[in-house]
Amino acid sequence: MVDKNCWIEVFADSKYDAKHPHVKLQGPNEYASLKNLDGRNWNDDIESVNVGSDATVMAYSKQDFKGTELAFTPGQQIPKLSKLGMSNDIESMKITCGPGTQSSSTSSSTSSTTTTTTTAPAP
Repeated sequence: MVDKNCWIEVFADSKYDAKHPHVKLQGPNEYASLKNLDGRNWNDDIESVNVGSDATVMAYSKQDFKGTELAFTPGQQIPKLSKLGMSNDIESMKITCGPGTQSSSTSSSTSSTTTTTTTAPAP
């Protein structure tokens, strides 16, 4: 059964501008790359997000869940990722489902990759 509240909607423009490209990604799912989502390359092209009420999302600045991490909590809305230093800088993500779900994923980093975890502030 699909959890209708487990999703993240990503926008190519700030403030959830639906006139510009946007796509809703259903969870639970892992996207090692954001290329060819709904026919578009979303790597480094996300400026705002809305998160479903049952979704927790870990976003990463590099493909394959590497680089800087940014955690989005259930129901969170981020109108400008630039305020978090991640505008146009997301290349992979993991969506987990469940009311109040908190991701417990652990990232491993190589000597050439720095991993920083940041939890986006509540609106």
